[in-house]
This record gives sequence, structure tokens and C-alpha cells, in this order.
Amino acid sequence: MQSGKAVYRVGLGGWEHEVFDSCFYPRERSSSADKLSYFARYFQTAEIRQTFWDDSLTAADAREWIGALHDAPGFLLSVKLHSTFTHGKSLPPDLTRRVRQILQELARHNRLGSLLVQFPYSFTNTGGNRHHVVRLAEVFTGFPLHVEFRHQSWNQEGLVTFLRENSLGVVGADMPRIRQYMPFITAVCGDTAYLRLHGRNEKGWMLNGYDARYDYQYNSREIREITRRLRGLEQRCRSVIVICNNSTGGKSLPLAFQLLSAIREGKPVALPPRTLKAFPFLRAIAAPETGEMPLLDADYRRAI
Repeated sequence: MQSGKAVYRVGLGGWEHEVFDSCFYPRERSSSADKLSYFARYFQTAEIRQTFWDDSLTAADAREWIGALHDAPGFLLSVKLHSTFTHGKSLPPDLTRRVRQILQELARHNRLGSLLVQFPYSFTNTGGNRHHVVRLAEVFTGFPLHVEFRHQSWNQEGLVTFLRENSLGVVGADMPRIRQYMPFITAVCGDTAYLRLHGRNEKGWMLNGYDARYDYQYNSREIREITRRLRGLEQRCRSVIVICNNSTGGKSLPLAFQLLSAIREGKPVALPPRTLKAFPFLRAIAAPETGEMPLLDADYRRAI
């Protein structure tokens, strides 16, 4: 989706959350590939969550994802780097090779958005950790990388320079405004800006449980605020990836559709029947067509 000079791609942090079975997918969509194919009717990007947990994935899995997207021109997948690299701070050769093969396969078919490198809060700005970031940039050279820091110690004037010198992009992560956590920044390194919206559930975030942490519904004021931030990127990059990651209860779905409408200057969007039933407040932005008509209509496709 193009607005100004930037192409916007709005999607979710994964397409296989179990909750989506009851508020997004039709009942017959059972396999991961079938779900991705349906998902791509409505969105233009997604993160691959499996690559963060599963160290057995190979280029064959990438080919399955690519095959599911044969009717989705312009759809990009971002690979979430395995936790061994980010949380374990290790660089195992075999896993590195498999990740590179997945990236190569996606890039060869023009399906690669970025390699997402998400570090935990405990990954602070120390000399050793900066060296690890540089090593990751070297190991995965040739691919677009975007790094998400969560500790406030990285919020320094020289951060963007450090990332640019190592051909890395920065992730702007919207999280609760808790002391010592990284604030929501919209810096741009390179051609693509990458934003992840985690929700602002302060209590849930401090509990450190996945479901509680990402249990948050953005209100209309907050969506307008985020949209203004997105507009501010239009002249500074060619592409903007926006990932809605407030996934508990499927709440990332209404956020993504609301942002799609806002970026399109309030135009209505087509919604899956189950999503409209689960989140009836979306009727305010729902297109008059019923469910199975994809969001990516002819005008939309011409814009991307």
C-alpha cells in the first residue's frame, strides 16, 4: 500500500496463533500453508514465528510458504531469528547455515521482508553485546536485518550511526512506557522502516507472561498517534513494515485492520466474517461487501 513516497505493508506477528481459528480463519483452513494463503488475502506481510522456536526448519519449509503465496503479489515474509542467536548469544554453524538457506530461498522469490533480530530486555548496551550484534551482521551479511532492542541503555544518540555502520536497521517497538524499557522510536536506517506494536499493558508486561504481556486493545486515540508516526516516515524511506503483535485474544487483528483503514485515509476495508463477528466495533470501517472478498482489490493492488 503506497502513501506519499513510502510503500506500507501492514501485517501480524505470525499467522498461526490458535486464537485466529475462532476469529479470522474459516473452519476449513487447517494447514499452515492454507492459513497463510488465506491470510495473504487481507494483509501484505507477516513474521514467521516458527523460526524463533524451531531450529529444524529448512529451505523446504520456505518453499512451502512461497507456494502458499502464489496469488499474493508483493507479500513479504520476515524471518524471526532463532532465540539461540538472540537470547542464547550463540552462533551455531549448522543452525546459521539453515537460517541462511531459508533467507536465500525467500530472497530468490522476492518474498523476504527482513531478518528480525529481537533481543530480550536483559541484552543491555555493553561492549560484549555490541560485538555480538556486529558478529550477527557479519554472519548474515547480504540480507536485510532489523534489530529490536528492549533495554533503555541502547537509547543513545550514537545508536543509529552504530547500526548504519553495520548495515543494520532499527525496529521501532511500541511497548508500555515503563522505566528502563526502550521507548518507541521511528528512526530509519536504510530503505525500510520496521515497526512492531506490542501493546501498552503495563501490568501484563511486568508479569512477564506471554498472554498477559500482549493482551492490549489500542484505542482510537492511540491509533491516530501511531498513524501520525507512520506518516512521518513517508519521505524518509521507501518501505514501511508494520507488525501488529498484540496477539492475545486476537487483538492484533482489529489493530491491523484499523491501521489499514487509517493509512488509506479512512477508507473502509473488507473484513473476514469471523473477524467482524468477534470484533463488532470494526463495522465502523467495514466495506459493504461481505467477508470473502479480499482486501486486496484492484485499486489496492495498483498502489503497492
